[in-house]
This record gives sequence, structure tokens and C-alpha cells, in this order.
Amino acid sequence: MNEQTSEMAKSMLSQVRPWRQGMAWWVVLIEGLIVLGIGIYVLTQPVAGAQIVVLLAAFLLIISVERAINGFREIIPPAILAERMFRAGIGLTVGLIIVFNNWQNFMNPPAPVVILSLGWLLTGAVGIWEWVTGRQDLGLGLGALIIPAISALFGLLMLGSRLALGGVVLQAIGILAVVAGVALFGYSYWLYRQAANRAAISTP
Repeated sequence: MNEQTSEMAKSMLSQVRPWRQGMAWWVVLIEGLIVLGIGIYVLTQPVAGAQIVVLLAAFLLIISVERAINGFREIIPPAILAERMFRAGIGLTVGLIIVFNNWQNFMNPPAPVVILSLGWLLTGAVGIWEWVTGRQDLGLGLGALIIPAISALFGLLMLGSRLALGGVVLQAIGILAVVAGVALFGYSYWLYRQAANRAAISTP
């Protein structure tokens, strides 16, 4: 009876798990720290537009590298792998352009903001498409839409920051980043508890 209950629980978790299976809890924790730090910085430094753009670009670059590496490590259908690599490629390209521009200053405002906005928006859109096409093959639940949706929303908010209500939109970006960071903290703790439970079960 206990074994049957355990198998049912595993089956339910496989349907509702937020991100990809097997993701290390400390990776999620680091991502949460970075996102939370960006959110706090945006809320406390509302006029530091250029620095905020660089921070968001650097984070996009980091998660795109991690996404590309995991794309090669995981066994997934070729079509979905192509979508994931395309998503990672967009993030890598945009992130590198913005970060490099911070050193060389070869673009005039508002070009960096527009490029970064489109980068976040496109990575989110491709991520949503990846979920649509791969949810059955990869066994993804609705939680897997969280990161792509946040990415797309980040892009839209960054584009909106160029409007008259730019200050308000920038505050919304900060709040969204803080909420996302806290959510990632919670998810990292959930992954940690799952890993600890598996280790306890496997120990004689």
C-alpha cells in the first residue's frame, strides 16, 4: 500500500513540477538571489536606468548559458532541442550585446533598452512555444510556463518603461523581480526537501 501511494505521489509531482526535472536546488537558489537582488536594486535606485539594463542583460546572459548547457545534457526530442537552443541563442546574443556595449558604448539610448526588451520578450515567446510543442513529450505541467511568462512580461514592461509612465513601469519591474525571486527561493527549498527525502529513502 505504501509503495502504491509513493508511486501515485511521484506521478502527481511529475505533472505539476514547475521547471525541468532534475534541476539542482542550489541552481534555483542562485537564480533566486540574482533576481531578488535585481528587484531590490530597481526599487531602491529608480533613476539608475543604464545600470538596471546591464543587470537584466547580465542575468539573461547567465540563464541563457545555463539553458544551453542543460539543453545538451538532457535527452529531449530534436525539434524541442532546436527551440530551446534558439531561445538560449537569443538570450546569449542580446546579453552579450548589452554587456559589451556597457564597456564600449557603441549604442546610443534608447537602443540598449529596446534590444534588451525584445530579447526578454522573444525568449519568453519561444519558451511558451516550447511548452506548447513539448509539454506532452517532456511531461511539463502548467508551472513550466512561469519562467517564459515572466520573461515575456519583463520584455513588455521594459518596452513600456520608455513611455510617459516609465517610472511606474520601472517600479512594476522591481516588484515583479522581487516576487519572482521569492518564488524561486520557495521552489529551491522544495527541491532541497525532495532531494533530502530521496536520500533518506535510498539510505539502508
